[in-house]
Amino acid sequence: MCPSDVFQLPVTKNGFGPAAEVFASDVQYPCSIAIKEKSLAGGVRIQVQRDDTSIWNDYEEGELLIGKKIKCRLAYGGGTRKITIEVFHT
Repeated sequence: MCPSDVFQLPVTKNGFGPAAEVFASDVQYPCSIAIKEKSLAGGVRIQVQRDDTSIWNDYEEGELLIGKKIKCRLAYGGGTRKITIEVFHT
């Protein structure tokens, strides 16, 4: 996995922020999500939604995801801010 895209996702101190589509493809491909600001990584919760399901799953940074469309949302207990993530894909 070499190419990547960078996103800034908003978070609030009251739970998960809004979802953002971070990966889209015509066919299923693998991708992986990493928090860019390593000092925050331990306090950030990540959830993902694959394809067009309504189910949100907890995600561990670096875990391999396979799908056509991946949405992501973050939670951070440190207050309202934007957190930068990087999505690696093939």
